[in-house]
Order: sequence, then C-alpha cells, then structure tokens
Amino acid sequence: MAYLSDFVKSTLSRVVLGKEIPAFPYNIGDRVESFDSTIWALHKGTKREDNSPVSILCFDCVRQKDKLPLARNAFKKFRTIRHPDLIKYIDGVETESYIYIVTDAVTPLQDHLRSDLDPNLIRWGLFKVATVLKFLTVDATFIHGNIRTSSIFITKSGEWKVGGFEALSSLKEDQPAILTFAGLIPESNRYAPPEVRKKSWDAVKDPLIEADPIMFTLVCTDPSFELWSTDTWHYACLIYEVYNGAFTNPEQLASPGKIPAEMAPFYKNLLRPDPKTRPSVGDFLDKGMQAKGFFQNDLIQIVNFLENFSVKEPLQRDTFLRKLDMQIDRLPQEFCKYKVLPELVQALEYGSGGAKVLAPIVKIGANLEEQEYETLISNVLVKMFASTDRSIRLSLLENLSGFIERINKKVVNEKIFPSMALGFTDTAPIIREWTVKSVLLVIGKLSDKTINYDLLRYLGKLQTDEEPGIRTNTVICLGKIAKHLNDGMKAKILVPAFTRSLRDPFAHARVASLMALNATADSYDKGDIANRIIPCISLTLVDTEKIVRVQAMRSLETFVKRVEKLIESMPDSAIVDTGRESPNGAPTARSATPSTPSSETWAGWAVSSITKKLIATEGRNGGGNGGHTVNRYSSALAAVEADEAIAGGAGGWGNEDDDLFADEGFEPMETFEPSTPSPMPSFSTMKPKTAQAPLRPSTSANSSMSLGGINRTGGASARLGFGAMEDSGADAWDGDDDLFKSLNIGNSNSGDGRPLSGQLKPASRSPSTSTVGTPPPPPLSSTATTGSAFVRKEEKMAEMA
Repeated sequence: MAYLSDFVKSTLSRVVLGKEIPAFPYNIGDRVESFDSTIWALHKGTKREDNSPVSILCFDCVRQKDKLPLARNAFKKFRTIRHPDLIKYIDGVETESYIYIVTDAVTPLQDHLRSDLDPNLIRWGLFKVATVLKFLTVDATFIHGNIRTSSIFITKSGEWKVGGFEALSSLKEDQPAILTFAGLIPESNRYAPPEVRKKSWDAVKDPLIEADPIMFTLVCTDPSFELWSTDTWHYACLIYEVYNGAFTNPEQLASPGKIPAEMAPFYKNLLRPDPKTRPSVGDFLDKGMQAKGFFQNDLIQIVNFLENFSVKEPLQRDTFLRKLDMQIDRLPQEFCKYKVLPELVQALEYGSGGAKVLAPIVKIGANLEEQEYETLISNVLVKMFASTDRSIRLSLLENLSGFIERINKKVVNEKIFPSMALGFTDTAPIIREWTVKSVLLVIGKLSDKTINYDLLRYLGKLQTDEEPGIRTNTVICLGKIAKHLNDGMKAKILVPAFTRSLRDPFAHARVASLMALNATADSYDKGDIANRIIPCISLTLVDTEKIVRVQAMRSLETFVKRVEKLIESMPDSAIVDTGRESPNGAPTARSATPSTPSSETWAGWAVSSITKKLIATEGRNGGGNGGHTVNRYSSALAAVEADEAIAGGAGGWGNEDDDLFADEGFEPMETFEPSTPSPMPSFSTMKPKTAQAPLRPSTSANSSMSLGGINRTGGASARLGFGAMEDSGADAWDGDDDLFKSLNIGNSNSGDGRPLSGQLKPASRSPSTSTVGTPPPPPLSSTATTGSAFVRKEEKMAEMA
C-alpha cells in the first residue's frame, strides 16, 4: 500500500507539472534563482500551442503547508482582480501538492535593480505602482499589505507590474488574510509600519470598530478612514530600496539618500509615525503630476497619452505624434519596442491614429529583429496598403523607404504592389507622383513579369499625364529602372519613351529625357543610335531653352562617341569584288580604304554605279552608238577623275555650288520635320548660270561628267542629282535633243578629254519613277546607295523630256 501511495503522489506531481495532462498546456522551464525572498518559486515557461513565453509561479503545498492560506488567497485574488498595472493572470491550477499560476513573461524587479536602470523607467515604474495602489485602496477599498521589491515584476517593455497578492484583502471579508496571516510573509517585520510593530497586524483596524459590524461598515466607506496607511508605509520603503538598495533597520528610511531632491519632501511625508497623518499614495501621485512635478517627464507623458489615445482630440493626437517622432531616439529602446509600438500599431489599424502615426512606427521598427518585425509590423502595413484613406496611402508611400526592405518579395508582388498600383491612376496628383517615386524602392523586389508588363504599362500612361512634374518624374523613373528591364524590352520601350519626351512642352521633361538617354547609352545598338536617337537629339540643339540645348550637346557628344566605338568592329565595306578571289576561291570584299584621296574614290565609285546602269540600258536598246562597246570602269572613272582634277581636287564639289543651289531654290534646313517633307524643286525651274544657246551634242572628243563641278572653259553644266553634266561632242545623245531643249540648258565645250557622252546612253524611262514635285528620298544611310540616287535623278530627267 505504501508503494501505491508513493506512485499516486508521483503521478499527481507529474500531472501538476503539466507533463501528462492537456488541461495544463504549459511547459515549466528553469527556475529564476534570484527570486527567493517570497513563498513562490518563479519559473520560466512556454505555451505548448505556440511556444510563446510565460512565467509560472509555483507553490509547494507540502513543504510550505503553514503558508498555504497565503498561497490560496493570492491564487484567488489573481483570478478575481484585474487592472492594467497588476501582473496579468493567464491560467492556473491547484492540487494537493502544488499551486501553479501562469502570468505574462516577467522578471523580478530585484534583477533590474542590480544593473543600471534608466532613471526615467524608475520614475515610470513608481508612477505605475502608485496608480495601482490608488485603485486598490481608494476605489476598491483593499489593503495590499505586501508592497516591496519582491512583489514587483517588470515586463519586456520595462513596465512595472504589481504582484504579491498573499495578503491582499478587504476588511469587509469574513477573515481578512492581512489580519490573520500577514505575519507569515517572509521579512514581514522589516517592512511593517510602526503601529504594527508595536502591536500586531490587528492594528490595521481599531478593535472597537471590529466589535461593531455596523460601525466597521460605516468607517470603511468613510474617506477620512486611513485604510491606506499600511500601503503608504510600504510604498515609501519601495522608493527607498529602488534608489538606495535594501535596508536592514527602519531608522535608515529617514535619510532620503539618492532619492531625487524634488521627490524627497513628499517621500518623508509617507513615513509619518502616526497613521492618521500619513497621506495616501493617491495624494503622493497627485503631487507628482503637478506642473514641474517629479512625475512630469517625457516618458510618463507619452505613456499617459498613448493609454488614452483614442479619446483625444484629432489636433491633440497630431501634436503628440509630431513630438513623439522627435523624441523616439531619446527613449529606452525596449520601452519603444514593446510599449509604444503596440499602442501605435493598434491606433493605425483601428483608425484612431491616422496617417501621422506611421512615421514613428517605421522609426521604431528599424530596431526590431526580423521575426519581431514580421509579427508586430509587417502584417499591419500590408493591410494598410489596401486602405481607401488617401492620407494613409500617401503616408505609406512617403515612409516606404523605412520598411520595404524588411518585407519579403512574395508579399510585395502579391499584396503590396497590386494595391500600390492603384495610385498610378488615382485622381489625386500627389498620389500619382508619390507612386512613381515609390517604384524605385520596390523595383528590386518585383518579378520580371511585373516589371516588364504591368509596371511599364502604368508608366507609359503617365508619360501623357496632365501634370508636367509627373511626366518628368516618369522619365526619370524609366531611366533609373532601365537596368532591371529585359534586354529585348530596352530598345523597344526606352527609345520611344525618351524620344517622345523630347517633344514635351515642359522644358524640364525634355532635360530629363536627354539625361535618361545619356544614362542608358549602353543599352542601345548602333542602328538605334544612328537612326533613331541622334536625329531626335539634334532637334533639341536649337531648343528655345538654354538648359535643354546644353544637355542636348552633352548627350549628342556621348552618343557620337558611343557609335564610333560600336562601328570599330564593322568591315571596311560590304561590297563584294567578284573580280578577285581569296586563296580559297571565294570572292573577297573590296577594301574601302582608298589608295587615292577619299573624295576621289567616293566620286569614282558613284559614277561607276551610274555607268553600270546606263550600259545595261544600252544593251537592252541594241547597242545605241553603232554597237560600240564601253568599258564599265575605265572610261567613266577616267572622265570623272579628270573632271575632278579640273575642279581643284575638292572631292568633286566645285566652288560654284552655292550659286547652283541658289538658282534651284534650295533653302537651308532649319528644323527637321519628318512628317511633312519639303517638295523637290521642279526641273523646269532650273536656269543656267548664263544665257547661252541650247545645249547640242558636240562632235568634239573632249567631254566630261562632273558632280557639282564646272568644265575647263567655264561653261554651264546640267545637274544630275546634286552633280552637273557637261557635253560638247556628237555621240549617242544625238537623238535626245528634245530632252535638253525642254530643260533649256546652254551648250559648252570642254577643252580636252574623251567624250563621255559618246560612250554613254541615257537609261530608259522607268514607269515607277516619281513625278516632279514629289518629296525627296530619305537620307542615304551609307555611300553604297549613292549611285542609285544619281540614276533616279537621270530617270526623272528622261521622264520630263
């Protein structure tokens, strides 16, 4: 039977420890060894459901059987009395062997007093203890009877909580614990007030009053009755120990020691020997809260305001939040993290805080660990992005830099950006502007799909926004996020976007576009630079605003250098010389590097191309000049080279070009208008420089063809495209007199040289040739098409005939 009894006790003990019964879902951890001057043992613990930390007060009913009434009284009061400044009761269990009380995670005040505690936190703690004593003794007519350092606990926020309910009683109870069992509390004599030391704990109430129940009831409800006298003395002992350490003799209390000077006079009043003259703790609290009182510091004012935040006026809340934002850096970090932050988050979530509450939240959150940040802040911020309150949405965008890095990419893509994107189309310009600015902060967390499709679509719409500042910021934003775009999207999106902004009526938008092009120069190939970017930049070189012209010149210089670098790897020429073969038998590309001056080589190449066209036409017409065969290269090239030498070696362009252009009505091109090209001047308006007889084919052996030059004798020249043609001999052009008559071009004879007209015949008229007055062809992209341009000019002349 003895074995069975021991087994039952052991099993019951394990059940009480919470290891085998689901009704006590807590794990009991290590004991706090420093907590030893009380009937309880303090253990760290965790909740099994979520592993959240708790504290567990354990009482051994077997070993401390004489103090069991105190433990049961405390257990009862824990479950029945609630106050924000009392230690929070969560759960509890009582068996024959143990009593367990589960509370919030706390640490004993004694542990903190051994280190340097912040003076503001000490005053705040004393303020909280005074507040709860005022509630117990005045409002609830209780006597605590056990206020000391061992009955005060501190939460992780630095907030002081009152425990030690062993003697907490009301004199209205049948057997108040303070009268019967207060002497069993450890070291009760050291903390006992003078009247108790002289008599006993029965001195708390007058024996005559105890004998008359009716009188007792009247006295307890009379405000003049000194019900608080015991707790007032104990509160003075607490103040002394907080500032000076533990005392061994009550006489030590008379010396304030390190107690602040502004508090010391009121502290002495708490130690009056006569209990009837002792002020209540409520009176002490009121004195401290007066103007320039010892409880008037920033920390206490912040706490008091936060605890009543929802009932304050909007103007008061705004003023408080501005001050709080400036004072946060001076407040204890733990206090801000676990006391101020939860209050602000609650105010933001339920709407009482408004938009201004977000700034201090972000500032405090910067000091949180990742897990704490996700638990305390992230979820609320994500929820606030879906708010319809514009002030909150604007505040979120303004403070985005303070928290976006703490939120993972998945949440940003799935929850934050969809809500944030509504700002791109918001009717309020300030929301649109801040949304554009916020793109730079979230771009690093967005997926490629979101960037290259959703985001670019929104930015494209904002380029036509009615607000010039938003258009400018959109261009800047595109330039800064260019590195995040796919290679295929850069040229497709950036070039049209930036070149369109070059035509923006707002000067700063044009400057921003030029700067964005300059910053993203490495993103474009040589074709885009030469054909799309440089032509558009050139238009802004003559902009009406100097800041645009200066930036345009810088950008143009950048792109010219860029394209020079890109074309270094290009071949000298794309023309394949079929007359030469490489060692492996394949045709070789003809080098474009001339052995003669570059201008002569270019002119010879152009005339050679014309000659090929004309010879091909002559072959189709049956040989023209009696079947005379022409060398495609030597004759035409020799004639051109000879005429160029006469022109003074100026690359084929004579000194009289200015007069020729003036005669034909050419005007300097001031602006580039790609959509409305100027018409080509009519050939019928072309007039010779001097009045001469109509041009007739000559039999002279001296004839030449010049591009923009004059002959040796100073005769007139007929223009072929941008060049001029001279003829003074009888050759294959005999049958084309009507052509030259209609042009009314004078005749001239060349001094020497072989007649080119004797070897060349005009090409047949092409049915697809444009009529006179049609727009000129687009600028040639390379010299490879120059010859074709001259042939088209010749065909137009033939058509006019």
